[in-house]
Amino acid sequence: MYPWLHVGSAHVSTYSLMLLCAYICGGMIAYHEAKRLHLATEAILQVALGGLCGSTIGAKLGMIVILGPETWVRDLPYLWYSGQTWTGGFFGGYAGVLLVKHWRGIRYRTGDVFALALPLGQAIGRVGNLLGGDPFGNPTKLPWGLVQHGVRRQPSAFYELVLLLGLFLVLLYLRDNLPRAGDLFVVYVIGYCSQRFLVDFTRADMRPMLGLTVVQLFFVPTIVWFSYRLWRSYQAEPACSEGSIPAVAAA
Repeated sequence: MYPWLHVGSAHVSTYSLMLLCAYICGGMIAYHEAKRLHLATEAILQVALGGLCGSTIGAKLGMIVILGPETWVRDLPYLWYSGQTWTGGFFGGYAGVLLVKHWRGIRYRTGDVFALALPLGQAIGRVGNLLGGDPFGNPTKLPWGLVQHGVRRQPSAFYELVLLLGLFLVLLYLRDNLPRAGDLFVVYVIGYCSQRFLVDFTRADMRPMLGLTVVQLFFVPTIVWFSYRLWRSYQAEPACSEGSIPAVAAA
C-alpha cells in the first residue's frame, strides 16, 4: 500500500491525488458530453456545481451512518481530507441537482451529461482506495487477496474498479441507443448500484439487517425505483434526443 507520496518535505495523500484526477477527468468528459448534446450552457454548469456541492456534503454526512454519531463528531477535524461515502455522495449530489433545477426552472433531463463521467471518475477514485489500503475486504485465502494490517483480504476496491470500467464501456455503447433522454443516467444508476450490491458481499462492513450492509439496504429500493423508470421509458413513445428539445419535461 502507498497511502502517501513523499516529495521532499511534503507528504501528499495518494487518495486525495487520485480524487483530484477523478474530478478533472470526470469534468472533461462531462463537458464533452454537454457539447455533444448541445447543452453546454450556464444552466448546466449550475446544475453540475449543485451536484458537486450536494455530493460533497452528502459524502461527509454519510459517515455518520458508517461511523456512528459519536465517532463522527470525534473525527470531525480529520473528515475534511478523508472519510466519505459514495452512497451519501450520490444521494446528496442527486438532491443538489434537483434543487438547482427547481431554482432555475429546468424541466429537461440533464443526467446524460454526467452518466459517462461518473463511473470513470469512480474507477479512478478506487485506484486511490487501493493505494491507500481501503476499504477492508473479508478475510480470504485467494491468491489475489491483499494484505491489510497483516491479514489477507478480498480486494473489494479492485473488483469495483474492474466493474466500473466495464460499466463505462457499456454506457459508451448505449449512449445513442436508448429510447429517451435521461435513460443513460438511469442505466448508470441501476448498473452501479447492482454491482456495488454484489461487491459488498466481499467487504468487511457492518451488516445491521438481513445479512446486508447499510449500502446494500439503501440500494435495493434504488435499483427497484430506477428499474421501474427505465421500464416506463421503454413503454412510452420514443422521444427526441436530449440535445434537440431542451424543453421536454422531466419525469
